[in-house]
Amino acid sequence: MNSPSKVGLFIAKIHQSSDRLFTRKLREHNLIDLNPSQGRVLFALKEQDLISIQELSERTSLSNSTLTSVLDKLESKNLIERIHTREDRRKYLIKLKNKFHENFKIYYDIVMEMSKIYFEGFSSDEIREIEEKLIRIMQNLEKHEKL
Repeated sequence: MNSPSKVGLFIAKIHQSSDRLFTRKLREHNLIDLNPSQGRVLFALKEQDLISIQELSERTSLSNSTLTSVLDKLESKNLIERIHTREDRRKYLIKLKNKFHENFKIYYDIVMEMSKIYFEGFSSDEIREIEEKLIRIMQNLEKHEKL
């Protein structure tokens, strides 16, 4: 590679544009209380409830400090609760409260709409190829992040 790749710039622009569009769609559906990071946490909890902060951090790719801030906001909105573990009272499991379950269908539909937007005009093979390459980029970054 003779010149620097613009992949990092493209990923950053995609992330910013996606967040803006996703936030707008949340507002259009009166889910104005949520931002994309909060939605990611709620979506992960919907897939599996009662998980540790560490596991939630891994599933959402949010740092512990960012995740703690997101959890504080979600707890203040009465969407989640922190439950002490029996083994260690200093550790918590995160649980969804019923309030979010009521809005999950709307949220899920927005996520599906975003997926359609991302891959508009792409064939199934192209989508699979893009996902495979993005996974490889993510793995490369994670490997170097741990060094």
